[in-house]
Amino acid sequence: MPVRVVHPAPTKFKYITQTLAKINDEGDLIFSLEGLIGYLMSPDKTSLAVLRAPVTAFDEYSVDDEVVLRVRTDELNKIVKRATRNDNLVFEYEPGSDLLKVILEDRKTGVTRTFYTPVIVLESREVKEPKMEGKAKFILMSDDFKSMIQDAKIVGDVLELYASEEEVIARASGEEKEYEWIMREGDPLVSLSVQEESQSSYTINSLQALTKPTGAADNVQVEFETNYPLKAVFTFPNTEKLVIYVAPALA
Repeated sequence: MPVRVVHPAPTKFKYITQTLAKINDEGDLIFSLEGLIGYLMSPDKTSLAVLRAPVTAFDEYSVDDEVVLRVRTDELNKIVKRATRNDNLVFEYEPGSDLLKVILEDRKTGVTRTFYTPVIVLESREVKEPKMEGKAKFILMSDDFKSMIQDAKIVGDVLELYASEEEVIARASGEEKEYEWIMREGDPLVSLSVQEESQSSYTINSLQALTKPTGAADNVQVEFETNYPLKAVFTFPNTEKLVIYVAPALA
């Protein structure tokens, strides 16, 4: 049976497609009975992104059986970026086709712009998400989180995070340059919970994708521990959740 999915806020959804395209130029979209799932890993396998958009995130969600499509995320992002605030974002797929139809539908005028992007149909896709709960957790407003990464980029190639019960310290260093930001609960951390002092480093290059969803998510929940992957959780206004895992930098 055909798939038809209508999202009411493509100007917010574009921050999701920007993120996916930054991590890899292709990925899997799973139109499941419970909602849309996006799953992709960076080519160097240092980053993994998992998108979960429940049925309630959409104005219309018509899927009779699970459909798994491998899409060009870079092409999909180009299409979604063309949407305006008045548009609905519509995904339509006919079984047996090698094209995904993406429609930008003006709610006021009814005018539609239709794009077709190639897909590869997969029989199934197992969504393997790391079972991790970092011993250091903090929530930071999206703008502050983005600033932390961009500030560190000016100085070096690696961001080091240290967390204790009292504070989180972000550091970076380069040739005759250093950066440090000491963050405490309320200044500017929204919350902080540390079971064990933790310290780990991540390449700025791998963290760059994490600046994209900050345009739509109010805050970011970060989890990490010593020499362990970083987990960043973004929740969007339409209840979509995007989780990104980043491997620690090699010593």
